[in-house]
Amino acid sequence: MVKNSLSFLSMLWVLLLSFGVMGLMNSAPPSAQPQEAGPAPRVANAPPPPGISDEVRFMRQFIARVNPPLVVEDEACASLLPGAIHHYAQAHGLDWQGLLALAWQESDFDCHAKNRRDKGGAYGPFQIRRLWEPVTGDPRPRYFDPELAVERVVQVMKYYRETRRYERLVERHFNNPLLCLYNSGETLRVNMGYCRQIGRKLRQVRRAWETFQTIQGPQLTGEATPAPNA
Repeated sequence: MVKNSLSFLSMLWVLLLSFGVMGLMNSAPPSAQPQEAGPAPRVANAPPPPGISDEVRFMRQFIARVNPPLVVEDEACASLLPGAIHHYAQAHGLDWQGLLALAWQESDFDCHAKNRRDKGGAYGPFQIRRLWEPVTGDPRPRYFDPELAVERVVQVMKYYRETRRYERLVERHFNNPLLCLYNSGETLRVNMGYCRQIGRKLRQVRRAWETFQTIQGPQLTGEATPAPNA
């Protein structure tokens, strides 16, 4: 009798253990349960950000070397001015290196530069003058906008490129006739001192660009050194 009772209790104990294990398995959290594979989540197919051209990269590094405080005090100007120069120069058949040298000559690339000694004032990185208002419009509103400044200086350069004075300077074999006219376009005499200064700056820009292309890296030559504004 005792043996039968023990056998019965043993069987009952085995059954209870079996049911307990099954219950634990069925009550496992959802993460432990096998799940059917669903469709993969959709990821937005966003295009990669546009690359920066070597010309723009070079100009940013050149500006940072010539005028280091500008990168800290007016990061937007130092960052956006090179892209605007490259874009508008390509769109209008102008030399981007010449525009870079011009901004260096006129303001050390300072988008907030003002010169009230000039007749009517001169504004922005290219020192757009009030006397050019018939060509560019009033230069005072938003003069610190780098893209607007480049757009205006391109209008001035295109205007002088169509003049007889420009043709005369070409005939006289001026190295940079358009840049010379930028300073003295409405006067009878060419400012030779300005022509020499802007010529030196342009040569330094060209040499630094050649070095940049050779090493294809961030190191520039020591050619570019800040100079006082003309």
